[in-house]
Amino acid sequence: MAAPTIDTTTSVAREADIPFALFWEGIEIRLLRIAADGSSYTILSRFAPGVELPRHKHFGPVHAYTLSGRWRYKEYDWIAEPGSFIYEPAGSTHTLVVDADESEPALIYFTVENGMVLLDDDDQPFMVEDAPTMAERYAECLANQGIDYPTGILD
Repeated sequence: MAAPTIDTTTSVAREADIPFALFWEGIEIRLLRIAADGSSYTILSRFAPGVELPRHKHFGPVHAYTLSGRWRYKEYDWIAEPGSFIYEPAGSTHTLVVDADESEPALIYFTVENGMVLLDDDDQPFMVEDAPTMAERYAECLANQGIDYPTGILD
């Protein structure tokens, strides 16, 4: 059996090439990458002070790196600051918060594997977010802002 062919082509997208999309008030997402097999996605998230995401449970591991601002999970006793790396194992369930008294938005780089389910106040699922749905939502939110979907690196 022959070894699989590995695509070693690299690509670059400049900041201006991939716009932020407003997902909800105070929540902006820049979709950087969707895995070719649809198993993961990489985003740059910007959360305004006062934002609280819905509680959610991850199907796979998540890697997060804080570029600026401060944020936390309601369920844990730590606060992520610039330079903080966070690893979340599959099955992690939590609620991301940027406290209202923070002086700037939190800018966080996330790689999410296998997606997640968003939970209501009774811990019942109300939305699944994975790589394909993230791409759809990103495109829809950009269109709502009158911005074309970027080509190239996301294809």
